[in-house]
Amino acid sequence: MAYLTENQITEMAEAALVSYEITASWKSANVAAAEYAADEFGVKPTSAQIATAINKAKIGWTAISYATKKAAA
Repeated sequence: MAYLTENQITEMAEAALVSYEITASWKSANVAAAEYAADEFGVKPTSAQIATAINKAKIGWTAISYATKKAAA
């Protein structure tokens, strides 16, 4: 098991969010987060680390959706 810092998990979340914006699939976002960690940090993240990144990405998506709706109103 590799330890990932909070900043590294946040970077994974950003990769997952970009993937979700393109594919509209959280499953693809999971893969993107895992691949990002492997490519950038040279580690295979645990399922808990991926889940944390996805939860952060979902919070980011909620914020984007809310801001878009607010701007359109």
